[in-house]
Amino acid sequence: MRVGKVFIDFFATATGDEAAKTWPVSWSVNNVLVFGRGNRVHYKNLTTNEDVAQLCKLKESVGDLRFLECAGKDQPNTVAAGTSTGCIQIWDISAKKNTAAWQATGASVMKWNGHMVTVGLQKGTIKHYDSRTPKSKETIKRVTRHQAKITSLAWNTEGKLYASGDETGVVFVWDIRHPGVPVEQVGDMVQRRRKIQHTGAVTALAWCPWQTKILATGDSTPEKTGTIRVWTVGGSTSSMYQSPHPDKIELDAPVTSLHFSSHCKEILSTHGPGKTTPAPQTYTEDLQLIENDPIPSPYSNSVVVHSYPSLRHVVTLPGANSNIAGSLLSPNGQKIVLAVPEENKLKIWDVWARPTLRRTASALSIDGRIR
Repeated sequence: MRVGKVFIDFFATATGDEAAKTWPVSWSVNNVLVFGRGNRVHYKNLTTNEDVAQLCKLKESVGDLRFLECAGKDQPNTVAAGTSTGCIQIWDISAKKNTAAWQATGASVMKWNGHMVTVGLQKGTIKHYDSRTPKSKETIKRVTRHQAKITSLAWNTEGKLYASGDETGVVFVWDIRHPGVPVEQVGDMVQRRRKIQHTGAVTALAWCPWQTKILATGDSTPEKTGTIRVWTVGGSTSSMYQSPHPDKIELDAPVTSLHFSSHCKEILSTHGPGKTTPAPQTYTEDLQLIENDPIPSPYSNSVVVHSYPSLRHVVTLPGANSNIAGSLLSPNGQKIVLAVPEENKLKIWDVWARPTLRRTASALSIDGRIR
């Protein structure tokens, strides 16, 4: 892996602790990066390398820009913008036109699936909207199983299953064909129901692109640790209990994003500031104690790659001097953009940049890029 040459100025819309969690950025299937600067939404075509252009400016009355999500291949020029007041607006990038809008009070995260926008709310509710309806109401019965703020959502590549995680560490998997009841055969048995339970807020979800029932989940704890777990969804029992491979990685830094490679059997994770350990005591010649700075976690503010299914560590590279709030994987799976709100930058890195390779256990190439 090596750092790319693209650095884009990026200004978070919040301040303090909230700024570290706010990074309205998305990457379209047309290789257009859409990002926020205050309440202005901008975009840059990374294929043509045209100058940054403005899509729109959101009115102050709708609140601060909180998240952006580009639609998939069915709507390659469409992006959804969400604000702090729960206003959701759908925009056509090519026409620079607002095509739909509705109110989802307390919206905390959203993801596309075809023409449907799935929105997670702060009270634990999940709602689905049809973007083709200008003032859409829910087209599918809302889901209310979670008892806390929804912190992450992810659809699998088939568009039939999606996972939702909340700030108490609970993850449910849902089948869109049976929207009211979570998939039972996944996770651990907790209170007579099988579900995934983390010790911290669920801050990352990723479905495997070549095994569509494999799900990776990651958390962030108040102690500044993070755990990555890998699950197989469906069947009479979770197949992780039958697998000879490990299903968990425990790290001393919070997990802020996860990605499976579509080119090789690897998982990439990004991490925020991790735990520190006291430095060994040292003394001067006259036996005066020297106050040494604590030793930071090697995973702090880093990008880490793990092999799959062994979950063996492959490489760790420092990604920033401050909190990596998350990352996005490019449409071709060969680049990631790191969101570093405290530095007001988006950093684009080359990863897995050899698409002709088969999905085999990979290694580092001599120039540092991930195969």
